[in-house]
Amino acid sequence: RSWLGDPWYAHIAADMADVTVVGEESAVNLETIAALQLDLIVGNKTRQEKIYDQLSAIAPTVMSERLRGDWKINMALYTDAVGKGDEGKAALDAFDARVHKIAEAAGPALQEEVSLGRFMPSLTRIYYKDTFAGLILGEIGFARPATQDKPEFADAIGKERIPELEGDRLFYYVYETGDGEGNSQAADWTSDPLWLNLDVVKAGKAYAVDDAV
Repeated sequence: RSWLGDPWYAHIAADMADVTVVGEESAVNLETIAALQLDLIVGNKTRQEKIYDQLSAIAPTVMSERLRGDWKINMALYTDAVGKGDEGKAALDAFDARVHKIAEAAGPALQEEVSLGRFMPSLTRIYYKDTFAGLILGEIGFARPATQDKPEFADAIGKERIPELEGDRLFYYVYETGDGEGNSQAADWTSDPLWLNLDVVKAGKAYAVDDAV
């Protein structure tokens, strides 16, 4: 199931309507998987490496190495594994063409430094370049603030590091599962004087975006 949604992210729910839920990413249900009599299992070492032997005993299992910013690498691997490598390559080529088109249209706007942050229950992170969003921003050609221009994943931060979220534009997402804790973290931080004193916030260029997308 997805991290958010019941059981799938809203933007993929229609396509997943007939898909069987086999547990959580980090806690799959091996009995359910075995009952499906699968021809192939795909997974990721970050989430399922510890149960590789059990999965491969059920069906041939292909695992990608990482998550983070590796989505294109993983997509190529998975589409090859299911015999749709050409379709996967075509989709990635179309994505690259769209990136090029956006970059051309953006022009001087690419010089703007784009900041990324995320609020989670009792946790706030700054996101760097080895992330889904960071990879896309980099491919388009957007600049990143010096504090975020790192080939790493993310840092959990305290409020004293709010100034590191400064940028020409700030996009932040809230991981809210329904218990209110994610929203509470966001509300607490976005009302903090350090947040309110950010130039990007005062300029009205801090944007809340969909966490799932």
